[in-house]
Amino acid sequence: MLLLLVLAILVGGALQRVTGMGFGLVAGPFIVLVAGPLEGVLFVNLAGAIASALILGRVVRDVDWRRYAWLAATSVAVMIPAALLLRDASTAALEITVGALVVAAMTLAVVTARLRRGGRHPVRAEARTPLLVTGIASGVGSVAAGIGGPPVAVYSVLSGWDPKAFAATAQPFFATNALAALITKLTLTDASFPPFAVWQWAVVLGAVVVGLVLGDLLAPRVPAAAVRRGLIVLAYIGGTATLAQGIAHLGG
Repeated sequence: MLLLLVLAILVGGALQRVTGMGFGLVAGPFIVLVAGPLEGVLFVNLAGAIASALILGRVVRDVDWRRYAWLAATSVAVMIPAALLLRDASTAALEITVGALVVAAMTLAVVTARLRRGGRHPVRAEARTPLLVTGIASGVGSVAAGIGGPPVAVYSVLSGWDPKAFAATAQPFFATNALAALITKLTLTDASFPPFAVWQWAVVLGAVVVGLVLGDLLAPRVPAAAVRRGLIVLAYIGGTATLAQGIAHLGG
């Protein structure tokens, strides 16, 4: 089980470095499967914040701070209401939420990616309302499932956001989002971190760093199209597996 967790973190960390997102989306469902929905989401928040903070030091010059401010402010603002709403949710409900959010978000991302290839960008870059909606969706996703990235990914495609600027801006946003979700859930719910031994914490947090190093090595070598396809496949596998487990718990 620990090996599965480490492998998920390595893949998620590498994708986070290469594409700007992917840790919560790819590693999150597998972490929830291994650690449970409450503990798993908290761990995703913690590890995701660490990963984004480490990456930010390398891409800070390309951050679009205006878009970051709008996204972060609205995302953080909805977290307390979302946490209060979800604190009494059952294990099965949370697992189904995690899986369904990933599958639905990736389906939207695939559809909007096709729209972008047609040369149309229905969302204007300077428009504030889409930023507000994206921030709200990301905040709810972070609290409920530890995944705030898919709504931002969909927004980036719809608005034609430059991939380099998106990858950079995503890091402070994801770090802020993850820390706010972490604090909110620890304060307002009964959630706790996985009961890992000290050496297990060292292994899994070390895997975050190793995943980012692997991403550094892969970034100049892996075609963007291949990265996107791999991200979609892994996210669907992880999301479907978590959804199936939640349905099984619901039936039991």
